[in-house]
Amino acid sequence: MRAALLILAACASSPDRGWRETGEDALFHQEPRWLGADGAYTIDLGDGRVLWLFGDSFVATSPALVRNESTMVRNSVAVMTGHDLATATMQFAWRDGSPPTSFFPEDGDHWFWPNDGVREPDGTLVVFLSEVRATPNQGLGFAGAGYRAVAIDPSGPPASWQLAPIPTAPDATANVTCTAVDGGNLVALFSDGRLARWPLGTLDLSAPQWSPAVVIPDASSECSLQRVNDHWVYVQSHGFGATTIAVRTAPRLDGPWSDPVDVFTPPESAAPNAFVYAGKGHPTLATHEPGANLVITYADNSFTFADLFDPARVQTLYWPHVAELALQ
Repeated sequence: MRAALLILAACASSPDRGWRETGEDALFHQEPRWLGADGAYTIDLGDGRVLWLFGDSFVATSPALVRNESTMVRNSVAVMTGHDLATATMQFAWRDGSPPTSFFPEDGDHWFWPNDGVREPDGTLVVFLSEVRATPNQGLGFAGAGYRAVAIDPSGPPASWQLAPIPTAPDATANVTCTAVDGGNLVALFSDGRLARWPLGTLDLSAPQWSPAVVIPDASSECSLQRVNDHWVYVQSHGFGATTIAVRTAPRLDGPWSDPVDVFTPPESAAPNAFVYAGKGHPTLATHEPGANLVITYADNSFTFADLFDPARVQTLYWPHVAELALQ
């Protein structure tokens, strides 16, 4: 199977085979208090709505609705009504308070970044959370502390949702990076490249069926898995800092997987201090261009934190961005 990006006349002179419809990014600017985030996983709720899961998120704390008068919660969510990014509406949610707090609450000095999930046959959501701890003056300032999972009844608005812990197999070093449904199983890829399966409808994840071997040795910290035609496709950000979007393919989830193929260089990777990451696909979202069959998102950041408050960049830096792929 060959993966390629849709080629448009507007970028035919570029060596990169990429295209981005910037108008679709406007979806994330519908809530004036929500001022940007990363992460951006999606789960189809099955009733014309789509759940978005975000990591660290700026939430305004004053009527000025600006980042320098905001707080950063560790995660937030949004429910999108419709599957077309150009026409859908978004209802964002966090825990209201003074200041606002994370939708998935912290546990002591550990916090959680949502890392994908699935809708069970009865409509229950299973959401995996990456557990994180601070590591001052080391690396990026944080490290993984394992994972957890919660069950959610997604009826009603997000503010009414109850989070029910799900038993999981203890693991202090790895976390779930992306999920899929394969036959009658919930399948999760872990950050160390292992693949786990559980029967759908069983809200007890303490006894996974593991793949015989590591399936992707250099798995990305965020990703997506989906079927395209008769193959599985894995979408990831490739590299560190100024990155590309890459895809891998395999006939089965347990492989063998191809090497990553770079298919798109986000224009944000050309910016000074570029930190572009969180690339993933969203199979439930509608495409617009002829031949395109997959919407992807990625996040852009900067290694200079002050850049996030630059008035010239606050509307574009540290937001999810949208692109479309044509996978053949």
